[in-house]
Amino acid sequence: MKKAIVAVPYLKGTGGTETVIKNFAEALNVKQTNDGIKWKLISFGGSNGSSWLDGWDKKVYNFSKSRYMQLAGYATCMPILIASTLKKEKPNFFIATNPIIWNFAYKLKKIFSPNTKIIAWYHYSFKMKNIKTKYLKNTDEFWAISKGIKKELVSMGVKESKITIVYNPINITKPKKVKRTGRQNRFVYIGRIDYDGQKNVSELIKALNLVEGNWKCDLYGSVDDKIKTKLLKLANKNVQEKISFKGFSENVWDKIHEADILLLTSKYEGFVMVLCEAAIRGISLISSSCPMGPDEIINSENGFLYKPGNVKELSSLIKDIVSQKSILPNSDQVIDSVKKFGYRSFSKRILLSLRNNIN
Repeated sequence: MKKAIVAVPYLKGTGGTETVIKNFAEALNVKQTNDGIKWKLISFGGSNGSSWLDGWDKKVYNFSKSRYMQLAGYATCMPILIASTLKKEKPNFFIATNPIIWNFAYKLKKIFSPNTKIIAWYHYSFKMKNIKTKYLKNTDEFWAISKGIKKELVSMGVKESKITIVYNPINITKPKKVKRTGRQNRFVYIGRIDYDGQKNVSELIKALNLVEGNWKCDLYGSVDDKIKTKLLKLANKNVQEKISFKGFSENVWDKIHEADILLLTSKYEGFVMVLCEAAIRGISLISSSCPMGPDEIINSENGFLYKPGNVKELSSLIKDIVSQKSILPNSDQVIDSVKKFGYRSFSKRILLSLRNNIN
């Protein structure tokens, strides 16, 4: 029986990485050992919520919710805990989503578990997050969540032979279709709401300012009061009446009963789970063609891409949809377009990677 440990840092419990970890457990049925692998998840730092961890055999080390105390825990406690884990478990695979964790594990395995393979499974852009070169050297393999991430790693000096593209796991059987309006005029945004940071929601507001006609846009996600005020001030009077901030919801898809298009204006991403989550429910997509991920998900069968920063292009896409000059792909076509990211395909990619490492 092979052992595999998935190691994560403190996570709030509400983000895309948490969804991936939850879906991973379902895709590989990690509490079973049908594939000859005993899985365990270790959290170095804990979480504000725990439902995303329910599918795992796990060990949670709670540091503190304070950012400063977390950093202190990473510097002092985490190396000791990683060393102890490697010494006790002697895992065949140590898969980490955080550069500091895989860096420590790579160094400590030489002493405590030399046969362990360290796999870096990062969920963001390496370049946009300014990951240090030393972290790229201190791992045996990378699981890239998109082709764009692989290209990025190669451009940063990582050998192609060390990179396996695994994408992210999407449940393609459980979700129900979301009803469409029949008028192509109901939009949703789902994600953290910032102004001009990574999610770049101000770009969405600027584009909507140029769109007339009968439409509505609901924004789901946590938002600071100051950011919300700033976005509303950016919006013209017409748009202020047509947008609605719905706040964060743990089960956001239970709240959305009708939608035609999901909108995304990010400056950068890793894979963009929310695009697949929308598409598998039959919702068409509009996204910036930002690095990384959207151009690997969005195509003529499910939606539209626009150049990041090009507000006019984005507004034109929305105008044509609202006026029905552009006809959206039908729901079934959209659903079929993302089935390649389903659990079965994901599980095959993960298990093949592990077998290749053993060999």
